Amino acid sequence: MFKYILPLLLILFAGCSAKKADIDFDPSFNIAALSTFAVVYTKAEDSGALNDERIVEAITNEMQAKGYVSTPEHEADFHIIFQSIIREDVPSNVGLGFGLGTFSSGLGLSLGTARGFSNDKGTLFINMLDPATQKIFWYAKLTKNIESFETPQERAEYFNETVSAMLKEFPQK
Repeated sequence: MFKYILPLLLILFAGCSAKKADIDFDPSFNIAALSTFAVVYTKAEDSGALNDERIVEAITNEMQAKGYVSTPEHEADFHIIFQSIIREDVPSNVGLGFGLGTFSSGLGLSLGTARGFSNDKGTLFINMLDPATQKIFWYAKLTKNIESFETPQERAEYFNETVSAMLKEFPQK
């Protein structure tokens, strides 16, 4: 019986592993010629404005660590555009059942819960755009479960880690 449980547990834990960013790029574009960037976005006036500022700061810090220089939009070699989308999902319920039996006797165990787990997902898109041609030459997308945060510092660290994972494969200057 245990020989069936181990593969099931491995499949379960594999499904919980960290997700990797979906990255695509135009191989014909000369990224080596770029040195300055500007993060271009529309400032929100709702509660998401603070998160947008955290994302801008995380992108700027990550690109500067790679050797690129932040400049005003009209002077930049390329623009970085981002978009965040939150998809709210209906909470799911968890249940577990187990049973054994023969013709004359039986044993059963059941466990159920009405507590739902949130399946809300957040997706962040980061696009690198050539301002001369208005074409995207590099793209990253990452979807994660929405987390709750105790402090603004935890939220900022979350965005720093997310953006770092997304820009990990963008070339150094």
